Amino acid sequence: KGWVMPFYQPVVFASGRELCGVEALARWIDPKRGFLSPGQFIPCLENTRLIHKLDTCIFERVCQDIRDRLNRGLPVVPVSINLSRLDFELMDAVSGLDGIVSQYQIPKDLLHVEITESALSDDVSFLSKAVSELKERGYALWLDDFGSGYSSLNVLKDYDFDVLKLDMKFLVGFEKNEKAKPLIKACIDMANQMGLKTLCEGVETEAQADFLEASGCLRLQGFLYGKPMRKEELSAKIDSQEFKVRIEE
Repeated sequence: KGWVMPFYQPVVFASGRELCGVEALARWIDPKRGFLSPGQFIPCLENTRLIHKLDTCIFERVCQDIRDRLNRGLPVVPVSINLSRLDFELMDAVSGLDGIVSQYQIPKDLLHVEITESALSDDVSFLSKAVSELKERGYALWLDDFGSGYSSLNVLKDYDFDVLKLDMKFLVGFEKNEKAKPLIKACIDMANQMGLKTLCEGVETEAQADFLEASGCLRLQGFLYGKPMRKEELSAKIDSQEFKVRIEE
């Protein structure tokens, strides 16, 4: 019925702070109950093994939104979408995504696929095959939530990712915890040496952003640059140039 929809959170280049993409996040606006936080419905869908239906819905809504702006000749930024371990278990996630992309004729460079590190923490052959197939079909792959508590450097060794996304927990207590800065810097340096681009989420202060930029982190995401918002709000900010768009680094 359209009550569940993608909200979009801005991602900016650390250098210049221009908008370079957005992350699509599911939000439920119920006509009777109002706004429902993801914590109220995501765990239920995961526990009942129905989460893939919601994710498929979000994929299609994202492609519809991209196609609408392309048809109107308006600026479009890449959108990152999230695939969970259950998506790979409960459906053919690769063919499902590819089918929707083909249906709406979306250029693949406008879609980035985020896969959580925890989804890959076990050695499961079907996951490895699916991730490799996504790469072969031309999708940019992002390793999400790196450092969230499941970290395994084998994931970086065994999979071919394009972007390493540092978990927001790295920035918790950033100003007071002396260990935070060298740890973040070491992760960024490691990623750079491996040819991975970096993004840090959870950025809330200019001090955090300046440190990340100085440390070589290329992209930033967090409330400092905007909370997840409806497509109409995002479009208005792009069209008014409140968000200045720059796609290439």
